[in-house]
Amino acid sequence: VPLTGESEPQPRTDKSAKVPNGSYLDSPNLVFMSTSVAKGQGKAVIYATGMKTKFGQIANLTQEIREEQSPLQREIAYTAKYDFTLAVAVGCVFFLASLIWLHLDFYSSILFMIGVMVACVPEGLQVTVSSALAINVLKMVKENVLVKRLSAVQTLGSVTIICTDKTGTITKGEMTVKKIWVNRRVVEVSGIGYAPIGEFTCKSNALEKSEAEKVEKLLEISALCNSSKVEPPSDRNKSWSVIGDPTDGALLVAALKYGLNVQALLIQKPIMHLVPFDSKRKRMTTIHKNGNTLFAYTKGAPRSILSICDRIVVDDKIEDLAGEHLRSVEARIREFANEGLRVIAVAYKELPKNGAFKGKNVERNMILVGLAAMKDPPRPEVKEAVKQAKQAGIKIVIITGDYGPTAQAIADEVGIVDQGSCRIIRGVDLETIRDEAIVEEVKRGNVIFARVSPEQKLRIVRVLKKSGEVVAVTGDGANDAPSLREADIGVAMGASGTDVAREASDIVLLDDSFASIVKAVESGRAIYENIRKFIVYVFSHNWAELIPYVLYALLGIPLPLLVVQVLAIDLAIDVIPSLALSREPPESGIMQEPPRSVKERLFNAKVFLRSFYIGVIIAAGAMFGCLSAWSSGGWRLGMPLPSDSIIYIKGVTMTFAGIVIAQVGNVLACRTSKVSIFKTSLSSNKWIWIGIAAQVSIISFLVYVPLMQRLFGTTALGLIDWTFLAVFACIVIFAEEVRKWFA
Repeated sequence: VPLTGESEPQPRTDKSAKVPNGSYLDSPNLVFMSTSVAKGQGKAVIYATGMKTKFGQIANLTQEIREEQSPLQREIAYTAKYDFTLAVAVGCVFFLASLIWLHLDFYSSILFMIGVMVACVPEGLQVTVSSALAINVLKMVKENVLVKRLSAVQTLGSVTIICTDKTGTITKGEMTVKKIWVNRRVVEVSGIGYAPIGEFTCKSNALEKSEAEKVEKLLEISALCNSSKVEPPSDRNKSWSVIGDPTDGALLVAALKYGLNVQALLIQKPIMHLVPFDSKRKRMTTIHKNGNTLFAYTKGAPRSILSICDRIVVDDKIEDLAGEHLRSVEARIREFANEGLRVIAVAYKELPKNGAFKGKNVERNMILVGLAAMKDPPRPEVKEAVKQAKQAGIKIVIITGDYGPTAQAIADEVGIVDQGSCRIIRGVDLETIRDEAIVEEVKRGNVIFARVSPEQKLRIVRVLKKSGEVVAVTGDGANDAPSLREADIGVAMGASGTDVAREASDIVLLDDSFASIVKAVESGRAIYENIRKFIVYVFSHNWAELIPYVLYALLGIPLPLLVVQVLAIDLAIDVIPSLALSREPPESGIMQEPPRSVKERLFNAKVFLRSFYIGVIIAAGAMFGCLSAWSSGGWRLGMPLPSDSIIYIKGVTMTFAGIVIAQVGNVLACRTSKVSIFKTSLSSNKWIWIGIAAQVSIISFLVYVPLMQRLFGTTALGLIDWTFLAVFACIVIFAEEVRKWFA
């Protein structure tokens, strides 16, 4: 099995050979540490060990790559730095104002400055973001996506390019017989992978008797002249698997699909002699005894089999393999090859009873039965996933160690490239291509990088990252580890991937499916938008908390909001609704939008203005309730108000409860950015209602329990007070609906 991780084993020889174009991947006389032998035996001279092997060099590349901060980590750090700077600046201004303008003593000015700074800082933001990411990580596991690094969740939403492997990600990673050619007719075989489930049809109809007999003969020969074994699901392997050569395995699975009892056939026709496959002959022959008759069964590369056949089975007759019959076979071989199928020819002959079992005597004058065409088929869900990724503005590039035409056939089938316009860049060609040219080729689209070494794949990823792209890389082998570590998002295969690949990755696809990557990107976009929603929600109450302090400083009114009440809102009351917003399902059309620019700030001008807009409205309503409570008790502007008086406490409670109840309306409004909340299902996110229930319960607890009243400076509110606050919450929703109407 090659170091590239492809499913098709490559022949190796002990003959000296010049490495083609300097690429060690194509060297026919090298075997590599960590690869396995599919068939055959031999001795090798060890010329490198440990870190000096190619495998060791790949491991060294992986260790040299340093982990970078994710875009979300950078954004949270930027927001925290910005907010801290703003809080210190505003706090200092209000400290000086309290000393000079309000003539407070130094101790009172310090307390006032602390209150202003607390109102400016969203203390629960870091906890809320981390909790939101953790919650969504658990949700993504249900989509078969295991996230190893929390910050990688958001980065997924920024992905602009997916550099994907072919084998095991786009394809099943399991060779499958798709077509059989017998009796001048093509029989189609359904089913994908090694599971022996499928049907045999000819032009979508059930097989006729003559066709069925020829198909059975071909599959019988393929199953008996075979060196593989099919294993059913077990505790070790959750799905059907093949031990041995994948091509032999595909033929054996096809025989099982047809219903052949291979073990019974081996008892009925025991093997007497084997002429093993070798890279020079490109075929394999077994000799079986059926009663008193000996038969030679042969399969292999079409040209090799045609060279030893002089007859062919046609319409229950055996005719000469010449003229029209030969041209028909050759045309069918070319047609299958053009479809990206690997073609195996199958033949047989009856042997004389006392014949010598030597390859050159056995493998001649044989009768061609037909052709079996197979490929590693694409996963059924990939085509739709590719379509969704393209609609989302994400470029998909196949970077594979396989051959170009094979990769192109698969890329055509699933829609990664446009038919007829694909460009293939081989690994050896990359040595002469500048970095800028690689970027340009990828931007043009319809490009495949084939026969690429791990070092070359790493270079492509680095070049794309340097050009400003956010790159996701998929891989399943140890050879993919450097690229997985270097990528913005490394995506490893969970079912078929190696431990090295999984260790180097940021997320693991538990089902190995490319479609899961697209689902993960959608989740990443939704999470980013949800983080913005609860940032708007959190900063709204920060503005609402700050404005009462501004009015206190400018107008000389009693302090309308206590520091302990600000902390109660920031660290307790509004945390659960914030987390509930992180559970919002993706808004419609989220995968029809282009990827978000990496330069776009999480807390940008739109987020700032929206939070300020809502915050001012909340502050206005809360202050109206506060001033109304004070004025109804006889207070007038300019009059002092003792902090222990029931009138003062009632006003402070109205400010406190006013912000909390207004946030009930705000959390409902923040569920969507552009779409009316009345067009959103009320039951799509049950956590919103749990958050609202928590808000109302906590504020009621703080307002009505005597101990909490003393600790938080509150008093009981009446029915009229709560009615006013409820109406105020509706006003907040209405104000957001107006904004969305013009957005």
